[in-house]
Amino acid sequence: MNIAVGCTLRYQVVAPSAAFTFYVLANTNPEQRLLSESIKSSPEIPAEIATTSKGERVLRMEVPTGPFELRYAATVDVERPPMPASVAADRPGRLPLSILTYTLPSRYCESDRFTPTAWELFGKVEDRAEQARSICQWVGENVAYTPGSTDGRTSAWDVWQSRKGVCRDYTHLAIALCRALSIPARYVGGYAVGLEPMNFHACFEAYLGGAWRVFDPTDHIAPGLIVEATRGRDASTAGLTTIFGRVQPGTVQVECTVAAPAEPQSVGIRIE
Repeated sequence: MNIAVGCTLRYQVVAPSAAFTFYVLANTNPEQRLLSESIKSSPEIPAEIATTSKGERVLRMEVPTGPFELRYAATVDVERPPMPASVAADRPGRLPLSILTYTLPSRYCESDRFTPTAWELFGKVEDRAEQARSICQWVGENVAYTPGSTDGRTSAWDVWQSRKGVCRDYTHLAIALCRALSIPARYVGGYAVGLEPMNFHACFEAYLGGAWRVFDPTDHIAPGLIVEATRGRDASTAGLTTIFGRVQPGTVQVECTVAAPAEPQSVGIRIE
């Protein structure tokens, strides 16, 4: 399915200059094929695009004092393979170390505090894929979507106690419950079709059957309608923007819709 994504980010740089690292570019991998892409800034600033070890595409810019606007747009062909009918539990001791780290507690996902609860709620299910789906269903049914209820520093334990939050909070709780069952899980930030109001979206990947599988803990957005941009152990290591310097944030606009079928354009990214 072709999905058109985009965002416009506005800032006021109040220092002599500021360094921006944006993680808003759509990832490219076998499940996300980039068909077209445009990056524009005002004023026009030289930019560098790099790729991290996690597959994220990073845009880096040095911006002088004054107003600054970044406009990003892309069309992505998203084709995610179906979940296997059954997924047996991996042997954690045999997992690659790069995967094993996603079974451990992190700043916003205190999975060690959830172990007894996770096994009580989901331990009777042996199939790992069904466990992950059950966690999403439980979180979607037991956490109330409450915009403005958190300040961006709430953890999975905070959400467990308050039973309210936004997509970021749903995701942290789902990740913590997965890790408590020794299911590797990592935070994903990006775009999703159907959000109301439209904004960036948080979801997660669980490592099942030898591959990372996308899950939406709000339990209503299909994996094929999600475009990934950034990954991390939790939101503290998967921010969409990192800024070095004094900056006043402005308005944020996000777009994500199903696009008409299109052929890939010639290789090359337009940066203006």
